[in-house]
Amino acid sequence: MKQKTNIAGMIIVGLLFFTQATFAQHVHKHAQEKKASFDLKSKLWYGGGLLLGYNSYYGSNVFSFGLSPMVGYKITNLLSAGPRVEISYASVKWSGSKAVSLLDVDAGAFVRMKVFRGLFVQGELSNNWYQEPIDNNGNKAKRQRFNQRLGAGWNFGEGDAGSEIGIFYNFAVAKDLNTSENPLGYRFGFTWNF
Repeated sequence: MKQKTNIAGMIIVGLLFFTQATFAQHVHKHAQEKKASFDLKSKLWYGGGLLLGYNSYYGSNVFSFGLSPMVGYKITNLLSAGPRVEISYASVKWSGSKAVSLLDVDAGAFVRMKVFRGLFVQGELSNNWYQEPIDNNGNKAKRQRFNQRLGAGWNFGEGDAGSEIGIFYNFAVAKDLNTSENPLGYRFGFTWNF
């Protein structure tokens, strides 16, 4: 009888160990699935643009340089949103006068939707602090504007690294009767994990 009790006890202990191991594997697998479903790194993508230009018109020369980093959070596979900042520097020189240095900062948020393959549409709201030359003596004025942009572009790349081009319409510039700026803006940039 004692031998049957020992065997029954060993079977019960073995079943308890097996149940415990199975339960631990299930809990571990569930924790991994939960972690995989909300892995922040896989939900983020990064982008940035580069501005480098030189223009000459009506006796003036303009050199400009700028950077525009952005971070997107993938709400779904097609929809993402995040912050975007653009910082640009320009040097304007008229003949017979000294150069004027201008600094512009544009900070806001965007929402982007993938439409078809690399095609995307994007809307943006941002606050823009910028400077304008007011005369040929190097004087400049500080201005502020709330921009609303809507645009589309094409991203060349799947997964890791990519590049993109886009065209954006700025409704605030279009409504401003006192500016000579073009409401259409063209962008070239790079993305990672888009």
